[in-house]
Amino acid sequence: MALGVLGIIYIILVVIAIGIQVVLYKSKSNNSIIIINMLFGLLLSYLAFTAFPTDFVMQRALAIAMGIVAILAVVIKFRTEELLLLSKIALSISIVVSLALLLL
Repeated sequence: MALGVLGIIYIILVVIAIGIQVVLYKSKSNNSIIIINMLFGLLLSYLAFTAFPTDFVMQRALAIAMGIVAILAVVIKFRTEELLLLSKIALSISIVVSLALLLL
């Protein structure tokens, strides 16, 4: 029963990730969309970090790195508007890798 609920939560997270990625690339330069993507990336990296046992150091470090990538993507976006596409790609990478860490 509990594994079924966990599977449903994973499916919901994947659907949300796909939805906010579509909205991210469809919008021109909406700051709230980028902040929501960053917060979702941080949530996923936190969930991936806490899902691993303490002796899985490399996987936990990669989860933390994906949270840092999400934060740096927003910093890049607010620093220069020319690197907006790079910021969006970095947010996408952060979310996809954090989801992969969480699901594997």
